[in-house]
Amino acid sequence: MTTHEEAADQLRAIRSMMERATIFRALSGEAALVGGAMALAAGWLSEPKQGWTWGIVWLSGLTIALIFGAWQLVRSASANEKSVWSQGLKVALRGALPSLIGGGFLGLLYLRQDNEMATASIWILHYGLALLAIREFAPKSMFWLGLAFLVTGLASFSAMTIIQAATPMLNRLGPSGLMAATFGGFHLLYGAVIVTTSTRGDSTGE
Repeated sequence: MTTHEEAADQLRAIRSMMERATIFRALSGEAALVGGAMALAAGWLSEPKQGWTWGIVWLSGLTIALIFGAWQLVRSASANEKSVWSQGLKVALRGALPSLIGGGFLGLLYLRQDNEMATASIWILHYGLALLAIREFAPKSMFWLGLAFLVTGLASFSAMTIIQAATPMLNRLGPSGLMAATFGGFHLLYGAVIVTTSTRGDSTGE
């Protein structure tokens, strides 16, 4: 390979990484704030509910957050005159979807048994795994967000099965409280940091 070909390959790699970072920068801040707000609302609405009714509330909040995220993506692509279905988005989906699909399916199985706490723990854990799976081309701060979900998911499982002393505290929080604290609190904190420490269109922020 000639020097010119090597330079061209490096430029393509850099361009691809910048495209991916731009996608996450466009989505992560404002979308995290909206997702966090939806999670807090879902936590309040789902508190007295159980089983599939509980799950429907949370899935409805997820749908609204996804719609907003898709709108953000379309808006960003239109402003930059680029295709929405870009290579960066494809790579991100390939990395995140296995954990999201697997966790979503397992959570629904536990929800069928009216075990909302196990469902919440599984969804939190696998969402963290999905974020960590795309850490190589996401903002650095997303790594810490994914790690927070991962640790919380593992801790809630431990409280249910191993650390018996922590079980009463987990039960007092409840599945709705656990989901609101993570999907609501973590996202709001993350979104606030991103929005207040970076300018729109910045693709290199933390």
